[in-house]
Amino acid sequence: MKESSLTAQKNPIDINDAVTYAKLWQKNQSNNCKAFLIPAEDLIDTLEEMGVIKKTSPNNYSLGDVKNSGVRAYMGIDTKISDGGGEKLLIVGTYVDCNGVHRDIIQNSRSTGCPTDGILNPPGPTGSGVYDLTTPCPNTCDGLSPLIY
Repeated sequence: MKESSLTAQKNPIDINDAVTYAKLWQKNQSNNCKAFLIPAEDLIDTLEEMGVIKKTSPNNYSLGDVKNSGVRAYMGIDTKISDGGGEKLLIVGTYVDCNGVHRDIIQNSRSTGCPTDGILNPPGPTGSGVYDLTTPCPNTCDGLSPLIY
């Protein structure tokens, strides 16, 4: 079963659209996080694990498979944290399987049944494959951002 092929917008999106989306979320979910800070170092680690970028020297990278890669974000709650209601944004890398479906690169994932013919060789995670890359807003908001309502 193939994922629906929605046409993704090119980044960056129009600022007016972004403000509208953010305000609607914050109005309808006033007790929830407004945003998450994602450190670049953690995002780079995720992209390395996926094979999207490869370290060629301490400060240099080369591009790997960008077209067949993506990340999926899951919402979660850590009840031990009060900031931002304990909300978490969990990031996992994905690969495209033989059916054209983005599959999560996570420890203990179920097999897709796709043949591994050397062309499609799913990457394995180093660790769980799930990254909690985020710091919630509030309390780490940028009060000057037009996206904070």
